[in-house]
Amino acid sequence: MSISMDVNVMFLIVFAVAATEATLRSSEAAEYVVGDDLGWTIPPDGAATYAAWASNHSLFVGDILVFKFAAGEQDLAFVTKEDLGTCNTADPLHVFENATTIKFLGTDTYYVTSTFAGHCSKGQKMTFDIAPSSTTSTISLASPSPSPGADKKPLQQSLNFVSQISGLVF
Repeated sequence: MSISMDVNVMFLIVFAVAATEATLRSSEAAEYVVGDDLGWTIPPDGAATYAAWASNHSLFVGDILVFKFAAGEQDLAFVTKEDLGTCNTADPLHVFENATTIKFLGTDTYYVTSTFAGHCSKGQKMTFDIAPSSTTSTISLASPSPSPGADKKPLQQSLNFVSQISGLVF
């Protein structure tokens, strides 16, 4: 009976350690290179490339996305859902002209593309969601209420991210 009890206690200890380790690992921020080896460019297989990349990655508050591209050949533009759907890059929310690393501080759905002519229509675009982290509370920056008659273009709930390279805070 004592051996059976020792085995049960040992099993509980091993289970508790494994559960704690899994919890700690899930609370750490992850870093991903968008597009993996391809980076951020016109994908050879069209828009399905980045759609598949986004669907294969669970992104959480605190995670870091690295957008690798050659300055002058690509850029990274955050746009509205409507603008991404029509590949309208005339009035992006924000543009990064150099490769950038972004840490996401709040939950939201983001829409990104390139402002270079034809890049969006050739598939250089992506939609991705940042979900709440199990260890952090959601940061929600309030957008000011628009005045009557003001442009009602959403501000993407104020783009809750920080660019670690350029030091810009939104």
